[in-house]
Amino acid sequence: MLQMKIKISSLIFFCNLLLAGLLLDRVSVIAQESYLSQLLPGIEFSFQHLNLKSSEFTGKSHFNYEILTKAGTKFIVEKNENTKPDGKVFTRKTLWFDAESGLPNFYEEEDFREDFRITNSYSGEVMQTRLEKDGRVLEFETSLSQEKAVPFEVVIFYLRKNLQEILQTKDYSFTLFIPLLAIELEKKGFPRSMSMIRMMVEPQGEIQMETPLGVQTAQTILVLPESGLLRALLPREKTHFEFTFTAAAPHHLLQFEEGKTRHVLTHLILTE
Repeated sequence: MLQMKIKISSLIFFCNLLLAGLLLDRVSVIAQESYLSQLLPGIEFSFQHLNLKSSEFTGKSHFNYEILTKAGTKFIVEKNENTKPDGKVFTRKTLWFDAESGLPNFYEEEDFREDFRITNSYSGEVMQTRLEKDGRVLEFETSLSQEKAVPFEVVIFYLRKNLQEILQTKDYSFTLFIPLLAIELEKKGFPRSMSMIRMMVEPQGEIQMETPLGVQTAQTILVLPESGLLRALLPREKTHFEFTFTAAAPHHLLQFEEGKTRHVLTHLILTE
């Protein structure tokens, strides 16, 4: 599903603050989850990117789901391309799910601006990460069962699946694992566990919203670090993320905001 854009530079900044003593001490959520109900082959959708300061259109995100078979195993694959206003692709992402279990199996992201490629592969409850950048290769693995964290690339799936519980639970929180931050930490000789960030979720209320599906009742939630000290010292645009989902299942993502950019759903084709 849709991924929030976190650049290497902002991750380094985030890392430096964490190294200054802002490590969160509570790390617990759930292990790997199935997202089978959200994986609908044939669905297509697009988001338009809007700069909130300049009100300028800065690009689009295009998504589609396909069924592919690899080495005798059937997968449902989410494909995503982010384009500039002229249509030029600047990032390409694919997220593979096992078609029977709905568990994530493999993720790949290529950023043609930064000239880097990151892959995350899942083997049981262990996630293996590989980063290729500037001719260098960094590799490490993370036990998802030990930390029970939500990998960055599936956070939208996680929020959609748990939206009703989020709305009904006081002080809902989860642990977000950011592989790019883990890579920066490892390069500096610090433990990768510092890339496990405890996040809390605050419902922002119900709204009516014009969408490609017509006027929809929607729920907006705010996701931000649980640590008050972390929130106070980090810029809001790097720590606060707002998501708006349809109130009715399967809780389609209608828009989200991160930093100075708002991503708005402009196109949606559902399977019959």
